Amino acid sequence: MAWRDEYVKRFQRFGSLVVSEVEPKGDTPLWPKSARWKVALDERGKVYTSVELAKQLERWAMAHGEIAFAIGDAATLHPPTRTSADATLALSAFTLPHQLAHVLLIEQLYRAATILAGTGYHHA
Repeated sequence: MAWRDEYVKRFQRFGSLVVSEVEPKGDTPLWPKSARWKVALDERGKVYTSVELAKQLERWAMAHGEIAFAIGDAATLHPPTRTSADATLALSAFTLPHQLAHVLLIEQLYRAATILAGTGYHHA
């Protein structure tokens, strides 16, 4: 996933971004223990513009600390993970392949960081 890795690398100037791919096991949610706010990606979730997402991420981070995101596999998001999420986010009204959703989410996280930092990456 060259594009995903590129945005993870770019994000490093703003903070830590870790990508983990975990296989679901039973009824245990897949969230990292360190996550203080959990966001499930789902086409039925809340849709934000890039600027709105940046502001929402800032609010979540200020209120809760570390944010974790979960993207499902080709079939669906692991139900116990989805139901234990604090928020649900849609990247698009489209149903996206999970590999594309990874790249799109990480690019939007990078874009949000640049918006909050006031750099010139985002052209609104």
